[in-house]
Formats: sequence, structure tokens, C-alpha cells
Amino acid sequence: MNKKDFATELAEMLKMPRTKALKITDAMLNILSRRLSEKEKLQFVGFGSFEVRLSPERMARNPRTKEPVLIPERYKAVFKPSPQLLDDLNKDNAK
Repeated sequence: MNKKDFATELAEMLKMPRTKALKITDAMLNILSRRLSEKEKLQFVGFGSFEVRLSPERMARNPRTKEPVLIPERYKAVFKPSPQLLDDLNKDNAK
């Protein structure tokens, strides 16, 4: 599913024009991006949380040349699903 598909499904669910749903989707993504860039944790009860973590610098190896390469420290966005979401994802696997 891409952004356009998401906006289409949102429009159908809320019975609104797709263009309005696309604007809402864009606004939501802009807010999420801005807040994460400010290193703010975002929590959605029943869905999960997004946060920014610092990944320390590390040594890696170029697979082609086998030369060691230093990967500098960087921030990464991390998603942690809620227990409710995990239950929903795994309810078919329960025996």
C-alpha cells in the first residue's frame, strides 16, 4: 500500500473526497516527520510508538572489496508495536 492507496481507503471509510483525504494524509505525515526530526516520541494507544534512537558508529566490511568501512553514528526512526497490535497480527497463529 502506498500513500495514494491509503488516502483512497481513508476517503472511502470517512465518505469524503479523495483529494481531501490526501491532504489529511499529507498533513499527518508532515506532523510525524517534523516531530520525529525534533527527536520527540510519538505514541498511538492501541497501535504503537515511534521514536528516534542514536545508532553508534561501527565498523562494517565492504562485501565486494572486503575492506573495513567506518559507519558514522546516525539517528534512526524506530517503531514499536503495541501489545494490542501484536495480538491482532498473531491471532490467526494462535493454536
